[in-house]
Amino acid sequence: MPKGQAQLGRELYGARTSDQRLGQAPPSSGDRRLLPRGSVPCLLTVLRLAAHQKAHRGADMGLAVALVRAGHLARAVELVRSGAGRFRPDEDLVRLVRAAGEAGDLDGARALLESLTDRSLRDCALVAHIPAVARAGEREHAAALVETVRYPHNRPRAWAELAKAVADDGDHGAALGYAARAAAECEGDGTQTGHALLTAMEIALAAGDHALAGTFADRIEDLVRSEARKGVGLRAFLVAVLAAEARRGDLDRLDAVLRSLTRTAAARAAEAAAAEAAGPRAGDDDSGALALTILARPRPTFDARIVAELLEEVAETADREVALALADRAERLLRCDADFDSLQLREAVTLLLARHGEVERATALADLIAEPDLRAARKAEIVEALARSGDTDRAEALARALADRWARSRALMAVVGALARHGETARAEALLPAIPDRWGRSEALIDVVGALARQGEPERAEDLTRTIPLRRTRARALAALVDAPDPARARRLAARAVFLGGWAMVFDDLAEIAPGGALAIADEVMARRAHLSP
Repeated sequence: MPKGQAQLGRELYGARTSDQRLGQAPPSSGDRRLLPRGSVPCLLTVLRLAAHQKAHRGADMGLAVALVRAGHLARAVELVRSGAGRFRPDEDLVRLVRAAGEAGDLDGARALLESLTDRSLRDCALVAHIPAVARAGEREHAAALVETVRYPHNRPRAWAELAKAVADDGDHGAALGYAARAAAECEGDGTQTGHALLTAMEIALAAGDHALAGTFADRIEDLVRSEARKGVGLRAFLVAVLAAEARRGDLDRLDAVLRSLTRTAAARAAEAAAAEAAGPRAGDDDSGALALTILARPRPTFDARIVAELLEEVAETADREVALALADRAERLLRCDADFDSLQLREAVTLLLARHGEVERATALADLIAEPDLRAARKAEIVEALARSGDTDRAEALARALADRWARSRALMAVVGALARHGETARAEALLPAIPDRWGRSEALIDVVGALARQGEPERAEDLTRTIPLRRTRARALAALVDAPDPARARRLAARAVFLGGWAMVFDDLAEIAPGGALAIADEVMARRAHLSP
């Protein structure tokens, strides 16, 4: 594993690697000389020039969705169908059907889905289109479209999507009827059934019908229980049920799951002990009398990862009393010698404890990790969780005390970010030099400049971006300062970000600061592809 990867974590390490790959920013702030203060560039021209740069992976689909939102569905379809190395571009067309519906272009969405020749993809596109029809006020038409869904296994999802759309409009009574229809249509097992039952449960809870919600939750538990024996992973649906119940303080179902897990662990431990006590049978040393007995081990009723994923799901939303009750149960499970990989569960309970201020208990769990890099990473994550909870004083003290420089960098970056979000920009800026990693200081500075801009100091924020040495990191910092209410400044900063890091840097802001930006980029991208094609 490369140096620092474990301590920084996958996301930060990936960002660091990407920024370093693009190289240094121009010397002597060359981007500022190109676009000095007071200048208002033609951002569309800058975007057209930048469109010839190689876009980030996945940027084509984002560009296509932006075109749909801007009213250019035909151009989006043309861009997607041009391929660009996609194995099955028709799958992206299904996403465009949903995007067109969400943008209010129901006619265009319908025409696009009818143009799909693959029956399965066309069915999926119809399911994606139905909620948009309902949100447009055509509920009866949407219900009629559900009846036209070709494949039976897609109908529960279609009814569930319709129910969710109606619930979003506030009509929980009608939504509950559609949710019940979704549950009734469920046949057999699989993810479609799980999605339909979970949606039905959530709508029943929103409608205040806890008894019906419990019925749907029981069906989800039965589904996960039966599928676990076949080795099919549907635990995410039970995690969602347990999380909803835990937020209400109801841990009865979780306790039943834990009893099942501990029973399985005890049975396997007893089996191993019995096999060891039996020892070799008489005659086993006779090479002519070798007998092999293969016993199929029954699969456990539940996957133990359910508990870890539950803790991760509710870490930020459960109240302190429930969180500590969950942590107690998780630690008991860790002590039961179950034969499953406990690393994920140990990490989840550690971060849950840290998020709710139980730093000593969290640190004690982290100290049990034998691998030094992973132990340092876990302690950095404890500081991150503590900083997110608002206890920045204790988080800073713990971060400074970390011996591993990579872990200390990650922890101090989290503290700087938390301080900036709370408006303590002076303290955040003063803490930047303590970050050992040079890239880490620049990355943390992005949070500071964003906070300064929100506090009414845009000029100072812009000046600080010039201290960032890597071009992509500086581009992201400039993109964070783009503010649509000040269009001239927004266009200048956006142009600098594009100059340094490419058009994907400011893509999310184009609709407001450059309404024709997506179309300009698409034109250039398509022209370049046409030129390169044989």
